[in-house]
Amino acid sequence: MFQNDNNNINYVIKINKDIEEIESIYIKQHLKISQVQYDSLNEVLEEINILKKIQKIPDNNFWKKLHKISTNPGGFLTIKNRREIYSFILETLNANDKYKIIPETISKEKESKDELTIKNDCLRSVLFQIFKDDDKFNKYATTEKESTNIYIQELMTFTKESLGNYTYFNYYQGYQELCLYFMIIFGMKEGPKYMTIFSKIFLDYALNKKYKINYELILDILNDCCNLVNKRVSTIINKITKTKPYYSLPWLITLFSHSNKNLFNELALLDYFITSNISHVYFLSANIIVDEFNKISTKFNIYNPSDEFIYMEMFLRHFQNLKINYINMNEIIKKTEKINQKYFESIILITKRKIKNENDKGNLDLLNNKIYDDKIFKTSSFKSNILFFFLSLIILLFAYKFLKHK
Repeated sequence: MFQNDNNNINYVIKINKDIEEIESIYIKQHLKISQVQYDSLNEVLEEINILKKIQKIPDNNFWKKLHKISTNPGGFLTIKNRREIYSFILETLNANDKYKIIPETISKEKESKDELTIKNDCLRSVLFQIFKDDDKFNKYATTEKESTNIYIQELMTFTKESLGNYTYFNYYQGYQELCLYFMIIFGMKEGPKYMTIFSKIFLDYALNKKYKINYELILDILNDCCNLVNKRVSTIINKITKTKPYYSLPWLITLFSHSNKNLFNELALLDYFITSNISHVYFLSANIIVDEFNKISTKFNIYNPSDEFIYMEMFLRHFQNLKINYINMNEIIKKTEKINQKYFESIILITKRKIKNENDKGNLDLLNNKIYDDKIFKTSSFKSNILFFFLSLIILLFAYKFLKHK
């Protein structure tokens, strides 16, 4: 089922080349790129070449610079740039012992079940919608449908190989969409290798063979993130929906690739996530939830109990029909960048104290994985520094009184 041949590989190369050519048109038509952004990208690409030649590990200033570039409109801009930057990021991080992958064996029965699921998921890939909705890809939705079908066949192979033929990870539905983007960036030759490394670093809590992911727990953590973004709005949402934000689950486990119909918008989002800690996708999702609620909140009168079910239906319908590619992600990223990522550690710690299930504790440890040293992010704002100062002062005063009385 997952075998490929040179003819199929040539189709992948051809479509990937077309995507890169269309990307250059997209940038000219939709993005206003400043010279500063171009200069920053060229500078970091030159720095990568130097670091590779002298085999030097990048310092925190480099990661900080890379992360900042990813927050600009269009992120790293081109697929060519992404090949250079992504491969450097993943190879550098993969050198760390904590990201080493230990193969495990699975039964043939499990393998057969996963292969059928992957096949069905790939046949429903977001790629079909992208090609259908975007005029620039129209030929792949009409006259060259067969090319698209072959591309999808290769995506099945790519997905299986990225999982280490099931010996590294458990498959979950939606993972194939992330594989699609790595296939677009790297092709069939190097793509599976980089997708495997990416999976270990960024998705291990969802794919890990030792721990079965608890989606309910993930949504509880997202809800806590919503409380941090805007406690008042989060409370109102919980009152209206009386349930967890299940509509946001695909955002978290596929980094929005499952529901984003704009290929280049999604590539820019992946630029942001590959230079971030895992916490960023949770706070970004929380900001979207709060922002989208604010857009429709004028329709709600939460003080009228008789209308509660109407509001629930209205709210859930809004999020079910929400088009990710129409959200102003640059503004959402700006809001996410203002959040102290240290708060996520606190959420994980508090959650871990509440649960007794060892499987869930294992997931939480992987979820709290910090990709880079905390110093590269804004680990404290002025307000949090002031708060820390006063808390420290109070502790010192109590200590002084205790010692004095003693």
